[in-house]
Amino acid sequence: MPTDYGKEFDRYLERFQRLVGDIRTGQYGGFRERLVRKLDAEEFRQRVDDYMALGRRFTQMVSAGDTIDDTVAVELRAVEVELVMERSLFLPERR
Repeated sequence: MPTDYGKEFDRYLERFQRLVGDIRTGQYGGFRERLVRKLDAEEFRQRVDDYMALGRRFTQMVSAGDTIDDTVAVELRAVEVELVMERSLFLPERR
């Protein structure tokens, strides 16, 4: 699935501003009780690619009926925090 990185980066910047605060690229702020660094466009693009690759791996495990590798789920959550995502594209919501 192609990704419009420019549009997604704009959404990321809006989320970051709203949920983390007004800080400069490369600086740190707090999101979900973790420190997150504000990414530049190229770092964002790489993390999105990493996230989608992890998501494909996770989806393949689920589709095949395999045991879910906890490492993949933990890595997905970690990248979601880095990308300041409010909802996961792959994992169920936390309660």
